[in-house]
Amino acid sequence: MKITIDEAVCKKHNLSFAEVIGLLLVRNTNNAYSLLEKLENEEKIVKTGIPLQEDVLITGRWDDEVSAIILESDNTIPSVESLTELASKLREVFPKGMKVGSSAWRGNIREITLRLQKFFKLYGTQYTLDQIFDATKRYVETFNGDYSRMRILKYFILKHDKETGEDISDLANFLENDCVSDNADDWLVELR
Repeated sequence: MKITIDEAVCKKHNLSFAEVIGLLLVRNTNNAYSLLEKLENEEKIVKTGIPLQEDVLITGRWDDEVSAIILESDNTIPSVESLTELASKLREVFPKGMKVGSSAWRGNIREITLRLQKFFKLYGTQYTLDQIFDATKRYVETFNGDYSRMRILKYFILKHDKETGEDISDLANFLENDCVSDNADDWLVELR
């Protein structure tokens, strides 16, 4: 894993560099205190204060902030401004309202922009913003108005599979396989 952290981006999110590192530690280990104890036992660190008693978790908001800092610090990912503009366009392609038993089809600009940043971090810049918009539009069109089996926008872009621990992307599949050019009905039948 390669992580770039720009202190100016940390400040933009009202966090210090050390706080971001601390949050990353909590996010990327099952038991931060056990890790610190292991490092102490290996004499890589020494405790100078009160022994740590309980493990900690990172809250969703701050997990998103840490992700945003890392993604915004990476100069290989398109700018937040261009991805925010793309997020607005993608939201217009998806239906309004709520998916039955789920969330809003479109989500909000911030979460869609963050998903796009993560998408570019994972897949690189092999796809243009126009290609992503076109693929999203084609994806929605394949459902011919019956959206019951369609993913909500944020999960179309990128979804973390808790069972496998991997990120999956219908958007990437759509782009890499140039899905649904002449056989839209066949693809929809296969999905059902």
